[in-house]
Amino acid sequence: MLDANEEKTPEHIMQEKQIEAKIEDLENELEDAKIAFEMKTLALDRMQLSIALKRYLEKVNTKSSVLVDTMKHILKLNKLIMKSQQESSDLEEKLLDVRKKRLELKQASESKFLEIQTEKNKQKNDLDNIENSDTIKTMKQNLQTEIQITTVIQHVFQSLILGSKVNWAEDSAFKETVLQLEKNLAMI
Repeated sequence: MLDANEEKTPEHIMQEKQIEAKIEDLENELEDAKIAFEMKTLALDRMQLSIALKRYLEKVNTKSSVLVDTMKHILKLNKLIMKSQQESSDLEEKLLDVRKKRLELKQASESKFLEIQTEKNKQKNDLDNIENSDTIKTMKQNLQTEIQITTVIQHVFQSLILGSKVNWAEDSAFKETVLQLEKNLAMI
């Protein structure tokens, strides 16, 4: 685009931002998967070590029941840790899904906004073109000319009626005609 001296449009900038956000999301997912794998590996190693130590202690000395009880307690704790990590992982996946949906909604709203803005600009340009057309200008000029002619005719009739010294207020039809001549056509 730079070589062609083209400007970046808002759509290109939007696409670049979306790609960058997608890359960042994928990198975060990869990092989370690595961490989850390492945590599970460590927990599994702890459990295997505990089981091996428990078996060894059972073979060596049955009197060391405190040690065996401690090992059993450690195994329970390891199971709880694994369960908590799984729940945490599930919650993180749900959070990630919500963030993805939010991003999709945001992208959809931005695209709709661009569509609306484009349509609005198109309508404005169409309206400007219509108002600036020669036909409209000619029609406006003709209308102004007709209004001026009608105003002159109204004034002539008013002058004729007033000059004839007829009592126009007594005759209702005549009164209505005179009052109609008072209307200002430029205000219509």
